[in-house]
Amino acid sequence: MLLAYRIGGAVFSLKRQGDFRLQLSRTLTKPGRHQVELYLFTPHETTFSSRALTEEQFFQSALTHRFRLLGLPAQDRASKLDTSYSLLSPHYEIMHGASFSQFQASLDRLRQQLQGNATAEPLTRALRLSQNYAQRLRKAEPKQSKQSRYFRQLDIYFSWLAEQFLLESMTLEGFADLDEELQQAVRDFLHQEHRYRAERGYLSDFRGGPTRVWNRMSLYHRLLEYPVVLRQQLTALGAGTRKLVKAASTMLIMSLFTYFLFNVRDASQKMSLALLAGIALVYAVRDLLRDDLIDTVTRWLRKGKPRWKIRLLMPYTQASMAQQLVWLDYRKLSELSKAVREHSSKWAANEERQIVCYRSWLHLEKAALVQDELQERLILDCEPLCAMIQASHQQLFEWTEAADQPVAIQAHTIEKQHDYNMLLVHHQPGQEATVAQRWTLRLGAGGIVRCVNKSVNWPEPPKRRLWRRA
Repeated sequence: MLLAYRIGGAVFSLKRQGDFRLQLSRTLTKPGRHQVELYLFTPHETTFSSRALTEEQFFQSALTHRFRLLGLPAQDRASKLDTSYSLLSPHYEIMHGASFSQFQASLDRLRQQLQGNATAEPLTRALRLSQNYAQRLRKAEPKQSKQSRYFRQLDIYFSWLAEQFLLESMTLEGFADLDEELQQAVRDFLHQEHRYRAERGYLSDFRGGPTRVWNRMSLYHRLLEYPVVLRQQLTALGAGTRKLVKAASTMLIMSLFTYFLFNVRDASQKMSLALLAGIALVYAVRDLLRDDLIDTVTRWLRKGKPRWKIRLLMPYTQASMAQQLVWLDYRKLSELSKAVREHSSKWAANEERQIVCYRSWLHLEKAALVQDELQERLILDCEPLCAMIQASHQQLFEWTEAADQPVAIQAHTIEKQHDYNMLLVHHQPGQEATVAQRWTLRLGAGGIVRCVNKSVNWPEPPKRRLWRRA
C-alpha cells in the first residue's frame, strides 16, 4: 500500500511494511539544509507517556531515519557518472545497488498510481521498466567471485520483485478489462522469467513455503542495500551539560551540608544519636532526589537544543556526505509552534494529550549529489504503540429472526483500537514555504488497521508578482 499527497514541492510517499511499520520516503536532489518535522498526535484513551515509553526508547526503537544512494536520472547518468572503476569492488556494488534502488523507487511510484485499480499506463510502464532493467543488468555478468555473488543475489531479487509487482497487478480490479495484448505481454514476461531462473539454477531460491521465501528475499534485500546505505555516526549531545549540572548540584548540597555541620558543632560539642540520624537522612534524601534533580535541570538548560548529532558517511570510503541534527521530545498542544497549533486545532483539540515531536535538520554537502541522488526514508514502527492497547473482553450481541426458524443470537468480540494523527512538515532548499502532509492511523493490538491520507489546511507559498516599471 503506497499513499502520497501532493501540496507543492517534493513530498513524502507513505508505504506500509508489514503489520506494524510505515515508511515515509522522498528523493533529495539539492544540497543545503533540509528540514523535517514529524508530529504524532496520540489519542486521549491511550496510556502513552514518558514513563511508559521514554523519549530515548522511542528514538531507538520506534523511529528509523536512513539515507541511501539512488544513482542519477537516466538523462544525467551518462554525462556525470565516472565508469572507469565501475568493474572494481566496491564500485560495482555501489553502482548497481544505487541503480536498483532507483528501480525500486520507480516501482513504488507506479504502484501508487494503480491505487487498487489496474490501469493500462502504469502497468505498461512497469513492464517496460522491468524489461529494460533486466536487459541492462544481465548484459554483462562479472567474473570476480565477490561481484558474481552480488550479481546473483541482485538478479534473483529483481526477478522476484518484478514478478510480485505484476502478480499483484493481475489481482487488481480492472485487469481483465485491459487490452488483451497487454495482458499477454505480462504473462509472457512471467513465463520468460521462470525459464530464465531454470537456466541459471535459481529455482532453489524460490522453493519453500511463503514465509520462508519471503524471509529469504528480505535477507537478499538487506544484503543488496548494504553498499548503498549511508553509514551513521551517532553522537548524543548534552553529556557535558549533564556533568556540569551533576558537579554543581553536588557542590551545592555538600556546601549546605557542611555549613549545617559547623553550626551544629558550634551549638553543641557532643555527637548525639539524633545528629547521626540527621546526617544519614540528608545523605538518603540526596541520593533519592539527585538523579531527578539533575535530569530536570539538564532538560531545562537544553530546552530547544538538539539531542543527537549524526554524521552520514559514504559506504566503504567513509567520506563525509552530510551532517544531521535531531530533536525528539513529548509536548502538549500548547507547547507547539503557532503554525502547527493553528492548523491542527480541528483534529487535535485535547490540550492534555502527549504529542511526539520529531525534528531533523540535514545539511547536505554539494559533493554528495555529484554522482548520486539520495533517498530519505523515515520509518515509524508502531509495535510499541500497539503494545499499549489493552485487550478488550466486551461483546456485542445481535439476534436474527426468520420465518419458521428459532431466534439466532450471535456474539461479536469488540476489538479496541486507537486513532492517531500524523502531521509531517518539511522544507528543502529553494522552497519559499514549508509543505505539510497528514495521515490518520488506526492501530489495533495486532498492528496497523488502517492508514488514510487526509488533506491539511496549510498556508500555500506566496505567489510572485511581476511588477512593470512605469
